[in-house]
This record gives sequence, structure tokens and C-alpha cells, in this order.
Amino acid sequence: MLVIDELKKNDPQLRLVAIVLAAGIFILLIGLWWVQIVSVNKYQNHLNTQAYRTIRVPAVRGKILDREGRVLAENRPRYNLSLDLDDLRKQFKEAGEQEMKQAHAWQKQAIAAREKELGHSLNKNELKQFAFTTAQLKSFNEHARALAAAKVVAQVSEDIGEPLPFDPVKFTRHYNSELAMPFSIFDNLNSTQIARFEENFNGSPGVVLELQTMRSYPNGTTAAHLLGYVHRDDSAKEGEDARPFDYYLPDYLGQVGIEAGFDTAMRGSPGEESVLVNNMGYRQAQDVASQPQPGKNVILTLDLDLQRAAEASLLNRHGPAANAAVVVMDVRTGDVLAMASSPTFDPNDFAQGISKDKYAQITELSAEKNRATQENYAPGSIFKVIVGLAALEAGLNPNKTYMVDPDPFHPGRGYYELGRRHIEDQAPPGPYNFKLAIEKSSNSYFIQVGLNVAGDERIVALAQKFHFGQLENLPTRQETKGTMPTLDRIHHDWRDGDTANMCIGQGEVAVTPLQMAVAYSAIANGGIVYWPRLVSRVEPQYPTSGEPATNFPAAVVRDRIGVSARNLNILHAAMLGETEEGTGKEAQVPGLRICGKTGTAQVQDSANRLTGYNYWFASFAPYEKPQYAVVVMVQIPGPLAGFGGSLCAPVAHDVYEAIMKKQNPAMPKVLATANLK
Repeated sequence: MLVIDELKKNDPQLRLVAIVLAAGIFILLIGLWWVQIVSVNKYQNHLNTQAYRTIRVPAVRGKILDREGRVLAENRPRYNLSLDLDDLRKQFKEAGEQEMKQAHAWQKQAIAAREKELGHSLNKNELKQFAFTTAQLKSFNEHARALAAAKVVAQVSEDIGEPLPFDPVKFTRHYNSELAMPFSIFDNLNSTQIARFEENFNGSPGVVLELQTMRSYPNGTTAAHLLGYVHRDDSAKEGEDARPFDYYLPDYLGQVGIEAGFDTAMRGSPGEESVLVNNMGYRQAQDVASQPQPGKNVILTLDLDLQRAAEASLLNRHGPAANAAVVVMDVRTGDVLAMASSPTFDPNDFAQGISKDKYAQITELSAEKNRATQENYAPGSIFKVIVGLAALEAGLNPNKTYMVDPDPFHPGRGYYELGRRHIEDQAPPGPYNFKLAIEKSSNSYFIQVGLNVAGDERIVALAQKFHFGQLENLPTRQETKGTMPTLDRIHHDWRDGDTANMCIGQGEVAVTPLQMAVAYSAIANGGIVYWPRLVSRVEPQYPTSGEPATNFPAAVVRDRIGVSARNLNILHAAMLGETEEGTGKEAQVPGLRICGKTGTAQVQDSANRLTGYNYWFASFAPYEKPQYAVVVMVQIPGPLAGFGGSLCAPVAHDVYEAIMKKQNPAMPKVLATANLK
């Protein structure tokens, strides 16, 4: 080699140069060995931290609209104040230096005190007990950063004119795990707070006003149970969202209702941002890797006007705490036009982050339950139409009269004696044919024809055609199937007393208001049992996207009850008499002939103690060509508070009046007077 050849020459100057070159090459080789062999782990760790981090960017959530395109759930701007931690590095460093200065001052004082106590200077081993541990140094830095951040938050509080909370534990957790992401200090500013901030903010580094989207329900509590609600969710999702991201921007996840049933469609596909962070974890650069694809809109069968009318009637007539439900259905298609449940809640509270007190209040009232689909209720006398149809199909002569004896214990009322059992009747004694029994809601009549004409098997078989005791396959996660005896059940340990209970809608019979709306729709339309439809279609937010809509067909037949048109006509006429001459008079609306049935059923606890009553009014209209079914249920604890005609029929009146108003906007509004005995 050249260097070695020069060293062999007897030339001191060249030899010196050669020695210097050889030493430089040796040092360079040592350095390369140190970097590539000894320090490889250190630099590999730096490479891992000074790298790109992926951020999941949520898509714009789809809207929920009513059948006329009116918005029920949408997204609105949400302004948040956040700290950009990268901009605060200088403040963090200065605070850290100050913290260490104070720590060293404390250390010196402690050492001096110890030396004074011992009477001599501490040796090397004795000084070790005053050395800062790694954990202490970390704690000093965390405390310093939290103080610096708190100082900035205090300044922002002064700018907007109200105190802002600061949680140092939450801040430290965010710093250690999501340093490249802004730290939120105040969410969902109102217009006044935004104006104050913009006017007073002096441009100090580290404070940013972020714009995000927030789920919003512009009609507040309207249709809350059917719509459902969302929760903030920053975690990984299943399916297409299961890609591993380093960070997740705030997103929403549907919990119940339509928000849950169609969550995947409305959530869309997330986008991705790539953020370059340095070896300390701070953001250096940012790039959009993919744009989020917006979620789809869900169009319901709901009519906002009828929904409002049903909810307003329940509120005005029974108050906000009433346990009640209303279902309005198109008998020709199975479309649910309104579904009201009380008590209710505001889904905006969940989207914004509900407080513990408000959630406790909702839980105490069980307000989160959709009483139209999620609770079982004894139907009482509204089940008598099923018993009556079964009897007519078995050959009952609707004009034949059955005598109801007077109750010796309750003058003016009838009763039915089954063995040694005394079954009370709210209707008066006397002769009853089919029409009068419907109008007066005679328990005694329907127990007689149920036991002696229809029979338990025929009643149960017909009830199965309506699919009582079965789910309606709703996409809302809010459904119970109710209870209904099966043919197998009545063949095992079944007695006449059980049949008597079933004939008046008690005993082993429990339904949801939606199930009764489906049943009365089938009675109204000639015997077709439709699957209830809540959603008409799902379509892209932007028509120019070219994506096809997903349509859910109306009038999907589930079953046919298989009864004659003659017997249905007999029942219709009797139910018309119920509202025009019988117990359902308070449902009447001028210009509309309504077929209805009132009902009152006892509510018992697990020990069979009477705790209250279910009050019902189930109906359809118009009589000449039925289009709408309206079912109202109100549950009131305590002693008898009235009956279905006085408590529920007026609510149905309000709904039918709203229907007439939509069909004829010039019609004057005439409210029936609620009789709240």
C-alpha cells in the first residue's frame, strides 16, 4: 500500500504525513465500528421514533331523514380549543429548567442539613442517597410540562372570560402516548366564547381553534328512541376500519336505534394522514395519504309531522314522566309513520358527552327504553278483536245474544262465574250480541264465546298468524318478542281459567304497541300481515357520486290471517260502533270514521300483587277504506285511573287530527278534551 511504502522510505516528513493518515483511517474505522456495531440499537430506536405515524381520519357521518327529506340527524361544526404541544416545546424546556433548578436547590439544602446533623462533609457513598432517581427526574419533567400547560390554559380562560378545567393527569397521559396530536382543553365552544377568544387572543403559541364535526339532532327529543344515539369512539373498528393506526381522531359509534342499526353505512370509510415525528415524538410534517369517504344517508318511513303530533299529545295529556307509547302505521304497506315513547331523552346529550347527573336521571325513569318495541304489556280488551275473529270463524252468530248476569258485589256491573272463580266485568249486565260486546267491552261475553265457541286452540292458532310472541326483526336493537301461548303450551297443564284470562288479554299474553299496530293493520287491510318497515332506502350523501341507493321495499308480506271478508266486515262495523257509540268516543274526529277498541289490563309484580294498569286504544281509519292504524298505550301505577277510552282515545284523536290536517291544511283544529279520571 502507498502509506506503508512511504513509511519504509528514510524521509521523516513523509513518514509523519503517513503516520497521520494511518491514524485518521484507524480513527474512522473505530468510529464506523462504534456506530454500526456498538450503537446500532440506539440509532435504531431513534429511527423508530423519527418516523411516520398514521392517523385515522373519520368520514362525515351520513344524515337521517324523514320520508319527506326533513333532517332528523345531521352533523354541525364543533369548535374546540386545543394545545399544539410542538409549539410549546420552548415553554416546556424553560419550565423544566426551572423545575430542575428548584430541585437542585432542595437537594443542596437537604445535603447541608444532613452534614450539619453528622458534623462532617458527606462522602461519595453518603451523597448517593440524595441523587435523583430516573423516576424522580421523569416526575420533575412531567410536573414542569403540566405547569407550563396549565399556565397557557389559564391565559385562555382569561381570554374567553370563564374558567377552564385542566387535568394534569390527563395531560401527562396524552403527552406520553399522543404527543403528535393536539391536546383538547375546551370542547364545543358557543358563538360567544368563539367571539371572545378571537377578540382577546394575543397570538401566543400553542393554542389552536380546531374545527370538527359533531352529531346533531335538530329536533331535540323528537323520535329520540327510534333514532337512537351515538357515543364518542376513538378506538379501532372492525371490518374495513381494522387497519392499525397510531392515532384515532374522535369519531362516533351508534349505540341503539337507527344510529346503531345502520352505523356501518352512515360511518363511511375513514381516511388516513401520515405525520412525520422527530425522535422526541413531536410533529414535524404532515401529509394526507387518503381522503375519507362520506357515510350514506338513511331515509326513514317516519313522517315528522305525525311524530311531533304523537309526542306533543302524550306530553300535553299525560306529562313528561308518563310511561306511554304511540305507533302510527300505514295499513297498506307496513310503513311506520310515527313511533313515540315516553319518557324521552335528548340524543344531543349523548353526542356531546352526557353528564353523570343527566344519565342518572334518564336511568331512573328508564327513559332510554323504547316502550313502543322494547317492553311487554298485557293488552287487555284490545285483544278481544282476535278472540272475536276466532269465534266468528268458528261459526259465531254475531246477532245471537248472550246474557251477562249482574255482579252481586258491584251493582251495575256484570260478571262471569267460572267454577269457583268470580271474574269481574266493567260492562253492565244484560243481553249482548257481538257488536254491543265490542262497544261496551264486555269481559263476560268474550269469555263465553272464547270458551264455548272459538276454543283455546283456534284462538292461539289465529294469534300465531299475527305472529304475537315473535320478533319483528327491527334494525334498532330495541325489541322484545312478547309472550303468547303456543299450541304445545295449551296441551300441557292448561285450564279453562287460562283460556278465560287469554280471552280478555291477561294471563300469558303480553305484546308491544308495535305488534298491536301490525295486528290491527292486518285486520284493517283485509288480513295481510306486513313486516313493519322503518327505513325506505339508504343513499349516498352526494348524488353525483354515482353510487346506487339501497331500497327496502314496502308491503313485504309476512303472513295472511286467513279469515273471511264477511267476518272482517262484521268486526269493522262493531269497532266503528266502539268509537261512535261505545267507550272510544273521545277518539272521534269530524269527517273521519274511526274503528277502534279500548282496553284496560292489570299490571302485577312478581308476587302477583296489583301495581297498576295498562290503558289502550287500538284503531284504524277511515272505516270506508282503511289507510292508518293508530295504537296508544299508557301505563299508570296505582289504582284505576280511568280506562282506555278516557286516557288513550284522546291521544289517538290528536294523531288522527294531524293526519287530517296534512291531507287538508285548511281544516280547523279542534282538540278533544282529555278526561283524566
